[in-house]
Amino acid sequence: MQSTNPVRIAGRCTVFAESDMIHKQQLGYEKKDIIIAGLCEALVRNYLNNVAKGKKICPPIFFQGGVASNSGIRKSFKKELGEEIIVPDYHKVMGAIGAALLAKEEFENTGKETNFKGFDLVDKEYRTRWFECDGCPNRYEIVEIFIEDELIARWGDRCGKWSLILSQVDSEK
Repeated sequence: MQSTNPVRIAGRCTVFAESDMIHKQQLGYEKKDIIIAGLCEALVRNYLNNVAKGKKICPPIFFQGGVASNSGIRKSFKKELGEEIIVPDYHKVMGAIGAALLAKEEFENTGKETNFKGFDLVDKEYRTRWFECDGCPNRYEIVEIFIEDELIARWGDRCGKWSLILSQVDSEK
């Protein structure tokens, strides 16, 4: 936020951005102009040129998600778009709320069963364990999560062997 002369950083990928930032530092640019302002502007350009490519962004512009907490990114969006950026109070959870509303609507419209386990899960005991799969030379680390004694999740396999076993356990219930 203190930068008066943001340095243009290559923002196409993190490797190029890091190399470019080191190079700019070697050239004598100030850290505040490189790391914060330059990087924030590179990230905003990357978003607009890739994620938002071909989409018209019109005011009012609402910015949600955890990254909306970053004042440097907000400032860079405002500079790039030339518009006020509105960050709602609950920007960090708006995506989750939206997903929950869509799931609720889907359930109400179709009557499909859900895997929702209830809000009381916070009061239950969780434990994790891991093991090494010896099914192939990669020896993947498989992580399991249990609620009380029920296996609820497993991940880490690339081949699907262990996630398939978990889905078979679910279908047997």
